[in-house]
Amino acid sequence: MELNDQMWLVLLVILELVQLIVFWAFVRYRYRDSLRQMSRLTGQLATGQRPKSYYIAGPPLVEQVSRHLESLGARLEQFQRQQQEEDFNLNVLLANMVEGVMVVDQRHVVRLVNDELLNLFHLKQSPLGRTVLESLREARVEMIVRETIQRGEPRQQEVMLESTALGLPPRHFDISVVPIRTKKDEVGGAVVVFHDITRIKQLEVVRQDFVANVSHELRTPLAIFRGYLETLEDNPDLSREEAQRILETMKRHSDRLNALVEDLLILTRLEGRQAEAEFSSIRLDAFFRQLVRDWGARMNSGEAEIQVEMPDDLPPLDVDALRLEQVMFNLLENAVAYSNPPRRIVLSAALQDGWMEVRVADNGIGIPPADLPHVFERFYRVDKGRSRTSGGTGLGLSIVKHIAQSHGGTVHAESEV
Repeated sequence: MELNDQMWLVLLVILELVQLIVFWAFVRYRYRDSLRQMSRLTGQLATGQRPKSYYIAGPPLVEQVSRHLESLGARLEQFQRQQQEEDFNLNVLLANMVEGVMVVDQRHVVRLVNDELLNLFHLKQSPLGRTVLESLREARVEMIVRETIQRGEPRQQEVMLESTALGLPPRHFDISVVPIRTKKDEVGGAVVVFHDITRIKQLEVVRQDFVANVSHELRTPLAIFRGYLETLEDNPDLSREEAQRILETMKRHSDRLNALVEDLLILTRLEGRQAEAEFSSIRLDAFFRQLVRDWGARMNSGEAEIQVEMPDDLPPLDVDALRLEQVMFNLLENAVAYSNPPRRIVLSAALQDGWMEVRVADNGIGIPPADLPHVFERFYRVDKGRSRTSGGTGLGLSIVKHIAQSHGGTVHAESEV
């Protein structure tokens, strides 16, 4: 009896095992296709692909999983679209900024730059993945970034960068550095903005020099006026000849002061483009002949010999005749002032590659090569002492340059000492 009970127990265990095996085989067969579809869907989602359909055939539980996968895929697509829009907006913003922008992490490694920064520092290789010091080779920039990240406070500083390691000329930058904070309010990096203010600094120097030069030019005649007026006041019994000499000197300086003010007004109108040009078609041969006659009537005809050299077949020229006359008078006055007798001036014109080239040549004392690039700057004088005695204002050649530029042309000087 006991043996029979044991046999029945073994048979029951075997039966249960057979049922489990049959059930597992059934489940595996039933869900095999569903598992394959699920594996395909998750693989497509993992690689960023969009499945054509999220439906998985199978029991209700499998269909519920497919609906969850469809919802997950929709959210993933929405996130990708937002990410693409943010990337696009960021790229457009950085590409259209006139400032150079750099984003660095805690270790000062460059993570993002815009094209303007590459242009500012003439970087031929991408600085991404390199430190600020390795990329720009500027210790002062590295120091500003380090202090900003350490303190966690924005910084703004004007610096002059030599950039000798990169072979660039010295430039001035207004550098702004703002720390980047994480959700835990920790500093995770910084945004560095480079604003090139080199041109502004140059203009500031020009303005300061201009004010200083104008002040100096005005101070000299005013001091002379004051001195002679005090002489006349303290010496009422001066002889007629001495009083006449004083008055002539004051008149000469008054004329020079008036010429300075007139040139300043002309230069201001030209630089501010307030003077409207009145263009007309002229022939240079007739214009030069009239110019020589007017010059002879204006100045002592014996001061200089003026010759005109040009071909007879030059085409008409569209210019503002009054402005061109002013240019020629300024150049003639300059030629006379810096030449010694016997003075010889040659006016010439020729057509060069579609441009009309006008030359005023003289047998003057010449200009050193180092001064040639600066002779068209305001108040620039090669020979300070000779300029004073010549009665010039120091603005004539600058007026010439601005009138030439207003006609779309250029001007330059060639000379030998």
